[in-house]
Amino acid sequence: MPKPRETAWLKSLFQGFMKHFQSNGFQSSNLVVENSKSSSTRAKLGNAMLSLFFVLALSSCNKDGFYEKEYLDPNATETTAGVDGGIDGGVDGSTVAGTDGSTAGGATTGDTTTGGTDGSVTTGGSTTTTGGTDGSVTTGGSTTTTGGTDGSATTGGTSTTTGGTDGSSTTGGTSGGSVTGGTDGSTAGGTTTGGVSHEEAEENFQQSAAQTKKLDVLWIVDDSGSMADEQDSLGRNFDAFISDFITKNVDFKMAITTTDTSSATKNGKMVTGSDTKLTSVKAQADEAQFLLDFKNLVKVGISGSGYEKGLEASEGFMAKHAASWMRSDAYLAVVIISDEEDQSPKTPIAYWENLRGYKSSAGLVKVYTIVDKTLSNTGPSGISTGFQRYADVATASAGIVSDIREDFANVLSDMGTAIINLLDSFALAATPVNGSLKVYVNGVETTQFSYDAPSRSIKFDQGQIPPVNATIRVTYLK
Repeated sequence: MPKPRETAWLKSLFQGFMKHFQSNGFQSSNLVVENSKSSSTRAKLGNAMLSLFFVLALSSCNKDGFYEKEYLDPNATETTAGVDGGIDGGVDGSTVAGTDGSTAGGATTGDTTTGGTDGSVTTGGSTTTTGGTDGSVTTGGSTTTTGGTDGSATTGGTSTTTGGTDGSSTTGGTSGGSVTGGTDGSTAGGTTTGGVSHEEAEENFQQSAAQTKKLDVLWIVDDSGSMADEQDSLGRNFDAFISDFITKNVDFKMAITTTDTSSATKNGKMVTGSDTKLTSVKAQADEAQFLLDFKNLVKVGISGSGYEKGLEASEGFMAKHAASWMRSDAYLAVVIISDEEDQSPKTPIAYWENLRGYKSSAGLVKVYTIVDKTLSNTGPSGISTGFQRYADVATASAGIVSDIREDFANVLSDMGTAIINLLDSFALAATPVNGSLKVYVNGVETTQFSYDAPSRSIKFDQGQIPPVNATIRVTYLK
């Protein structure tokens, strides 16, 4: 039985049909057809009968059923796959793969996978997810993996994560507890800290008598056109540097060269007389004359090359004079004074390695610099402002970087004190990892010492100084 809304619809359609009949010469009350009608009238009658048949057929249809065909429904919207797989796809590829083909379907048992440029974050279930521009791969357990550009940080469970730009591998969990990766996250746990692998180091020293402490000092003085005032100030305040050396009867010897390496002859050339006049023997014999000699010798002039190469000069000096001037059992202090950046051709560390190569222990070499830290040298065109190369070598040796614009008396006094303190200490070649330093005197471990981080040196407590000729062994991680 047609529903009321369907009857009204059919009634409306039928009324329209009847109006069609009337407009073609028919009466709704009389449908008589005469045999004498023309062929035109018969044609109209035929059309009318077909229309009536169509109406009767529609009366047996259900409108809702008719519109069940969604492609006929005037209110239906068209569904198209789209760029990423359309209504069923999406960025995460829930059911149907999109352009990025993220996942093959919604049957994934993993919780959530969020891709990044480098596959940075993955929370796994029991699935395998491949994602990230760099093809990083995570096989999930119940762990959370956080990756960086190089897969740097991994907190492990029992899973293995391979990821990062360099494909470095970190194995956590059962192989080493919780491991935090470093630059390449390549360490597999154990005693590793921060992803950095530490090496074991051992250094051995022999205690000598205090009165026999030896010190060799090489002064490298900038002799370019801007250094007249600084050379004069160095000479006038030198007594602030050397006074403790004389008072404490330190066995020292000094030499002077310049930053001018413009020729093979000038590179590392000894300032004449500096090696013979600037010694502890001369200072003890006539202190006033000794101070005057230093003041005169350190004025190396201002006609040297404008391309200052203090680091290259250190290499040149050692090549020419180390065998005859330097003592193997003495501390070597290299003091560089310049108001411009070093312009030597090699890396700073290459020059540092050259210096330390002359000693059995790198701790016996210290580099001190008096440089333009405030970058105030803005004089004539061509001046190379800066000091970082000199500072790099000083830092590598655990030395000091002082400012040439500060009071020279204070600068030289502090530097002299630092050097004097070394003579009662044992300087290490590298920086120990916290908590790893152990000291033994004649084979017996002791804790009666202090460690000075700035100078990387060990100093025994008062009353606990090892006896003369005692063997001191130091071990640590570096």
